[in-house]
Amino acid sequence: MSIQALYDFDGTITSKDTTIILLAALFKLRPWRFLGLIWFLFRMIVASDNHSKQEHKNKAIGYLIKDLSDMHLSGALKDFKNKVKFLYRPSVLASIDKAIEDGCEVMIVTASPSFAISYCVSDLPVIVIGTEFEKEENIYTGLLKSQNCYGPEKVNRINEWATSSKITLRVQSAWSDNFSDFDMLSLSAKRYWIGGEQLRKLVTDRDPEANFVHTDK
Repeated sequence: MSIQALYDFDGTITSKDTTIILLAALFKLRPWRFLGLIWFLFRMIVASDNHSKQEHKNKAIGYLIKDLSDMHLSGALKDFKNKVKFLYRPSVLASIDKAIEDGCEVMIVTASPSFAISYCVSDLPVIVIGTEFEKEENIYTGLLKSQNCYGPEKVNRINEWATSSKITLRVQSAWSDNFSDFDMLSLSAKRYWIGGEQLRKLVTDRDPEANFVHTDK
């Protein structure tokens, strides 16, 4: 019988958000797109809520990958992977190894683009569920293929995966650093949060049995 362990990526497996690192790597492919990228970054910075920030982040990524294929992106993704590996939290990686030893299917469920995170963790036996960008004849259009994999949409995507895989979800553990993942962590028997007092207050008001972990980064 299948059991699962769920992990957010940015700020959970890594010690900080990796969006700027990804944008910088993609930007190097076509540096003449500087002005457009600056506009999207400005909109992302001044956005008043997390959903708007996510929207402008995806527009920036879409702008940089439009009219390119995965082959065109390979150099940028290699650069991204090489930089992100220094941000991994050793204790969280150890928990992933332990989950795999315990027979869990480890799922990284992220608002970041699945094409980027899949490349990053290609050395690990994990499943990546992330934000999908549309392709036409293997070329990115710059548009999203479906809703951004953020907040409650993560739960929808996990359930879609379970349905397509014809399994019943039995989530053993789930990890995140952001309260937007509360619904995802609510799927799990054990819920692990990485964060300070503000996050602790938000979570414990609704889930007194939540676990808070100290990390090495």
